Amino acid sequence: MTRQPARRIALILTEFPPAFGGMQTHAVALAQSLLHEGCTLAVYTYRQDQPGLAAAAAAFDAQCGYPVHRVLSRIGHWHNHRLLCRLLRDFSPELIYASNVYYGQLADALGLPVVCRSVGNDVQRPWISYPWRAGSTLLSHPLLEGPLHRLYRRCQAPEWLEALLRHSRQRLMQTCARANRLILANSDYTRGLLQAQGVAEHAIRTLPGGVDHARFARAEATAAALRARLGLPADAYLLLTACRLVAKKGIDFLLQALPALRRIEPRLHLLVVGDGRERRRCEALVATLDLQAAVRFAGRVPQEEIQHYFAASDCFILASRISINRISGLADAETMGRVLCEANAAGLPVLASRSGGIPSVIRHDDNGLLFASDDAADLLAQFSRLHGDADLRARLVARGRQRSREEFDWPVILAAHHRAFAEVLASRATAAKPELTLNATPQGIQP
Repeated sequence: MTRQPARRIALILTEFPPAFGGMQTHAVALAQSLLHEGCTLAVYTYRQDQPGLAAAAAAFDAQCGYPVHRVLSRIGHWHNHRLLCRLLRDFSPELIYASNVYYGQLADALGLPVVCRSVGNDVQRPWISYPWRAGSTLLSHPLLEGPLHRLYRRCQAPEWLEALLRHSRQRLMQTCARANRLILANSDYTRGLLQAQGVAEHAIRTLPGGVDHARFARAEATAAALRARLGLPADAYLLLTACRLVAKKGIDFLLQALPALRRIEPRLHLLVVGDGRERRRCEALVATLDLQAAVRFAGRVPQEEIQHYFAASDCFILASRISINRISGLADAETMGRVLCEANAAGLPVLASRSGGIPSVIRHDDNGLLFASDDAADLLAQFSRLHGDADLRARLVARGRQRSREEFDWPVILAAHHRAFAEVLASRATAAKPELTLNATPQGIQP
C-alpha cells in the first residue's frame, strides 16, 4: 500500500538554525523530507534573542521553502501554549510534531494528534523555564525575556534554581508527556524514563538520532592536515572524545585512566572536542597528572566540521556516567549519544561505557566494545582487546559502518518518521469513521 503524506503538518522545532547542532540538524532534515513528500508545513520556533544572528536567521528562513515563525518564548510555557493554540487554528494542520514532550496538551486543546520526539533529557531534566500560568505572558515579553534568558545562560543554568523549580517542572512535564499520541524515544533508556512517568508502552517507539553517513565516511582526506594543525607527532595514536564538558561525560575518569592506557599504547594522545562548565577542572587535572603533552582540548567545533576530527582519529571513546546533582537532585545521563553513530559512520573502532542509552546504539562485540561506567580495570581490558586484535578492530568497524547505513542514516530515520505520522493519521481516520457513518444518512435525513 502506498504511503500518502499528510497534507498539512505543524512542526514545533524549538532548536532551529542558524545555530547548528544535533537537534537542529534533525529538525531541518525532517522538515526538508516532509516538504519533498509534498506536505504543507509551518515551523514554529523560538524568537531569535541574539542580535548578531538575526540576519543569519532571516536568510536561512528565506530559503527554506516553508514559513518559519520565530514566535515562541524560551521562558513562558503557558504563553507558548496559548499562542500556538491561536496560530495553529489559523494554519489548520492535520498533525502536530514537536521536538520535545512539552506540547502534548495541544492535542486536547485543538483536537489534533501530537507526535513528538524525546531525547530523554526533556524528561529527566525538564528545561521548561517557567512552569506556571500566572506571569507567563509577562515574563515572555521580549524586553524582559531577553535579559533574563541571557543571564540564565551566563550562569549555566544554576542548580539552586533548578532545585527550586524541579517539582513544578516535573509535574507539568509528566502531564504533557502523557498527552502525546506517539513519542519517538531516542533509546530504550529514554523509553524507560517515559514509562516511569506513566506514558503508556504502546505510545512509545524507540528511534535513534540520525547521522549523515556519507559525510562522515568521505572525510579521510582531511586527516593529515588536521593532525599537523593540532601539533601531533606523525605516528600518534589519537583517541577522540567529543561531548559537552559536564560531569556526566566522565572526562575526569578518562584523564585519570590515561596513564594506564598509555602504558598499553605509548603513542596515545587524547583529543577532547567540546566545551562546558567542567573544562577548567579537566585542564587542572591534566596539569596535576602531568599529561599536557598527551592531551589536546579543541574546544567547541561547529557541527559542519566535526567529521574532520573523526577522520583524523584512530579510535573513539565515550566514558559517560549517570550523574546526580547534590543540590537539585536531578539525574543527568547519556540518553543515546549521537557521536557514537557518527563514529560508526566514520569507520572508527568505538569504546563506550555501558551507561544510560548507549547500549541502544553500541552493542558489545558488535559495532563497538562496552565497559562499565567509572571502571578503569574494565576500560583497560577492553582497550587491550581492541588494541591487540586487528581482526576484531576490522570486524567492529565494518559492522559499525553497516549499522550506520542501515539504522542511523538520515533516510532511514526520516522514513520511520513518515511511517509514524501515517499510522497516527490512519488510526485517527479509523476512529472517526463510526461517527461519520452515523451522520451520513441518505438525502441528509438525520437518524
